[in-house]
Amino acid sequence: MLLAIALLLAAAAPAPSRAASSAQAAQRSFSVAAGPLAHVIAQYANQAGVALSFDAAQLGRRQSPGLQGRYAVDDGFARLLEGTALQAVRESSGVYTLRPLPAAASGIGGQTLGTVTVRATAPASATTEASDSYAASLVTGYKGLQSVRDIPQPVTVLTRQWLDEQALPDLHAVLQHTPGVTVEYIDSERIAYYSRGYQIDSLQVDGLNVNQVASASTFIQPDTAMLDRVEVLRGATGLLRGAGSPSAMVNMVRKRPTAQWQGSAALTLGSWDRQRMEADLSGPLNAAGTLRGRLVALADDKASFQTARKEKRLGLYSALEADLGPRTTLTAGLQHTDLQATGSWGGLPAAADGSQLGLPRSTYLGTPWNTWDRHNQQAFAELEHRLDSGWQLKAQAAHTRFRSDGFKQTSFSRASDSNPYLFDVSTSIYGGDGSTQNALSLLASGPFEALGRRHELSLGADLQRIRSTGATGYWGVSPLRNVDIRGWNPYTSYPEPFYSEGNGNAYSSPVSHIHQYGGFARARLSLTDSLTAIAGARLSWWSYLEPGNAQSGYSVRRELTPYAGLVHALSDTLDAYASYSEIFSPQDKKAADGSILAPARGEDLEAGLKGSFMDGRLQASVSLFRIQRVGSAMQDTASAMPCLPWYPTSHCFMAGGKSRSQGWELELSGEPAPGWQVLAGYTYTYARYLRDASEANVGQPLRPVDPRHALRLFASHRFKGPLQGWTAGAGVRLQSDAYASVGDVTTRQGGYALFDALLAYRLDDTYSLQLNVSNLLDKRYYAKFSPNSTYFNNYYGDPRNVTVSLRARF
Repeated sequence: MLLAIALLLAAAAPAPSRAASSAQAAQRSFSVAAGPLAHVIAQYANQAGVALSFDAAQLGRRQSPGLQGRYAVDDGFARLLEGTALQAVRESSGVYTLRPLPAAASGIGGQTLGTVTVRATAPASATTEASDSYAASLVTGYKGLQSVRDIPQPVTVLTRQWLDEQALPDLHAVLQHTPGVTVEYIDSERIAYYSRGYQIDSLQVDGLNVNQVASASTFIQPDTAMLDRVEVLRGATGLLRGAGSPSAMVNMVRKRPTAQWQGSAALTLGSWDRQRMEADLSGPLNAAGTLRGRLVALADDKASFQTARKEKRLGLYSALEADLGPRTTLTAGLQHTDLQATGSWGGLPAAADGSQLGLPRSTYLGTPWNTWDRHNQQAFAELEHRLDSGWQLKAQAAHTRFRSDGFKQTSFSRASDSNPYLFDVSTSIYGGDGSTQNALSLLASGPFEALGRRHELSLGADLQRIRSTGATGYWGVSPLRNVDIRGWNPYTSYPEPFYSEGNGNAYSSPVSHIHQYGGFARARLSLTDSLTAIAGARLSWWSYLEPGNAQSGYSVRRELTPYAGLVHALSDTLDAYASYSEIFSPQDKKAADGSILAPARGEDLEAGLKGSFMDGRLQASVSLFRIQRVGSAMQDTASAMPCLPWYPTSHCFMAGGKSRSQGWELELSGEPAPGWQVLAGYTYTYARYLRDASEANVGQPLRPVDPRHALRLFASHRFKGPLQGWTAGAGVRLQSDAYASVGDVTTRQGGYALFDALLAYRLDDTYSLQLNVSNLLDKRYYAKFSPNSTYFNNYYGDPRNVTVSLRARF
């Protein structure tokens, strides 16, 4: 069905083209406040829903009275640019650029604008679609539209162009290639992400917290077909999101409806029987262009390099955007994803001495009847109102459901201490668990005058409520004894058992409620022409409860989270920054007096440089960081043992744990030379325990499985001349050695490099072919490894795999 939709879209391509011309000429209501012309024209393009790229130096320090009334898009540009000797020209890509008027039309002969000190590129919005660039200068995850250079923390933006050229289908694949992020398998279906030694414990979509743990059993890795970009802000982000760890914040920004008709379709075939289809259609839905819509549909069906593993994904995303008035825009939409997966609890075992057993990469210690099916849905709405004063009011709401149909898994337990290949096999079957999440965010932001200077203020409040339902079922069903896994055949070794009550050991997990709400204020204070201070604070309330279990509840009240930063413009292209930020992590452990421990606190110090070069087409940064997590729960050996009535087998706890992560990062993104695009990031991280209940841990790495050195690099080149239409690219994912320990047993994996390649050819203005090769040299490595001989905690990384895509854009 999806392929039929794509073919219909391709057949209808000429009709949207005519509709685009009509929409472009149609008049719309605009309300753009007075201010610097560079800012005014960017706001105008944003309200018009068109992409605009220009050099702010073209406009100098000109002021503009703004624009009020009804205009066609081109007429509005012409009105704003009167007297500048410039015109707005719509390129074939749909992006507007500013070009000099012909001498006769300008009325000022060959006069050119003088040299100015305004920053280089000023895109109209943070949207990266149709930018043809790996670089982005604006983000929205920082509570409102912000320049990357104005944020005193490192930010990585994975643009639409980068996502397309890398051919990365979901968030898991994206973060594997993202500088400063490490990926860890929990099992075949659950993935955990880390940055700077701490887990990334919350994700955002369009700036809203919608999922507390990306590794939850009901979570589906979001598909990139629905996204415009992914923003990764590293460090403590408590001001923006409340509770969490001092790692990073990942904000996925969805595609939005466009003012002009556009469409695309793609068919991808690849290794392990991969078949993927995408269709994307967007544009105005009425003659005035005040109602716009977008529809994205996808189907992804694939097997695996492991025998008998399969996965099928279906996704649908729809959004409507309506201008309720000249200053008010309402956006609403639905997103739905279904995933059918065989899935499994574990990977491969290790020997008793921690060494790997050398099993083939195709080994799958599961069966075809293993299931782990999930459904994720979200309904969302956003209302934005713009005031004449330059202030903006924004309200967002989302209702999200994560649900599992239940799962059936094969489980292995070691049967022999002398034979590392001998295991007992049984089945676990659980009914579906899930969670329902409601999120609300209110934001007011805008300029104000004080002491003769112009400043910015943001005020916000947010609320999140999560209700999780537990799974129930049985484990240890129909055991099969003394199985040699070297002869395991997923199709024949273990037929699906009969399930009945009493056939196995009962299991259930509780229903739980998490509530979080808070408010924040942040001010950007212009101290001098080149020095800006950022100061802010958040006040948070957080609670956890398992209904029916009075002992389970704990809460955090009036938790204050401060933020401070400085940004100093060293030149038009280079800034220096420093910042201090915090975040808190609630804890459920009890002290000897029965009180709940205070939250652990993450403290983050940052300093660095950010630059924007080549008229904003190239972004660069270097950052130094030092994070301390203080007050983590650790056993209080001075308390009684056992510490009754709370801990019958251990001491009580104290908030005495302390860890530190420090290092530095380098990043380069964008166009270093004509025709080239690059995203490169190097990270050095040294994270260790400073204080722990176990003296043996003190001074040891916090996460020895994370590499201390990591490099992510991908570059592409679009040829001209005789090779016009060809694009070639290559990349490397390189990391240093790492190790894992269980007791006295340690396993190490040496450093390794994975190479990727791209070759694409544009057949004509509509169609293109693209070849991607991942792990080009077929490096054999472990994506996760552990010396634990009881649990199956070893996972091979993907072998070499190839995809070929046919794309159509119209």
